[in-house]
Amino acid sequence: MSSATDPVTIQCVYGSSHIRHIEECLIPALSRSTKRPIRFITINYNPSSPDRVKSGLRFGLEIVDLKNESPSVTGFAHNHNLMFKYGNPLDNFVIINPDCIPHINSIDVLIKRMEKTDGRVAIVEGRQWPFEHPKEYDPLTLHTPWASGAFSLIDAEFYRSIGGMDDIYFLYMEDVDLSWQAWLNGYSVIYEPEASITHFTGWRFYRDDILYPEQYFSLRNFIIISKKFFGECGEKEAIRRLMNLQDNELAKMAIHEYEIFFKQRVTKKYESKRHDNVKILGLGIFHILREN
Repeated sequence: MSSATDPVTIQCVYGSSHIRHIEECLIPALSRSTKRPIRFITINYNPSSPDRVKSGLRFGLEIVDLKNESPSVTGFAHNHNLMFKYGNPLDNFVIINPDCIPHINSIDVLIKRMEKTDGRVAIVEGRQWPFEHPKEYDPLTLHTPWASGAFSLIDAEFYRSIGGMDDIYFLYMEDVDLSWQAWLNGYSVIYEPEASITHFTGWRFYRDDILYPEQYFSLRNFIIISKKFFGECGEKEAIRRLMNLQDNELAKMAIHEYEIFFKQRVTKKYESKRHDNVKILGLGIFHILREN
């Protein structure tokens, strides 16, 4: 168990449009989110961009901006795995989206919840405000099927043991995958509503006449995660659900890309393992919706 004087590692993947928010809003807020020393590690997902978060010591934070040396744009999991390898946290670490503002003491609340919960806890997810992914959690145990990658505390030993996030997804569903691996490896995933952030997500305001990356990646990655955890039967059912979509052309594009580039790369490591919290209830639905 770490002490109150041990530093906490916080990781953040960003793009050029996020830099002003990170420097003017996120970094000052992080300094108020915990009483511990902070090591804030960042990386720009676009290696060709000259825009970088300023490194150094500000607001009491040690800020390390890693250089992205990849030949092309890199995904969410890939970048978090790089930052984890660089930071090499001993106990746990935090991942946070660049469009967030953590509330006062929110990270300390996550850490306290992980330390006081019985058993092995892999992930403790904070509450997103004013909008969050509505999903079930047990009000007594705080168990939840999966934790969002927007703001979560992750056990370093667990993360290291599974080799980090699966970068096959590029964007979206890595957090569901990570959570399911936790449940299937004897860990629990916790939702802590007392640890909150303001998340400036735009998905609640998507326009019908615009195709957003989240919509396409979610379709393609739905097939990937279905095959990884439920094998050939999962793959077949995922494709069937996509073909029943009203926007059949978009589904066909996602299926085609999956067949050409991903079908042979998806491992079926977990197809024979089952847990009540590893479940698909519909297209892109891995939980029972809750209203509060």
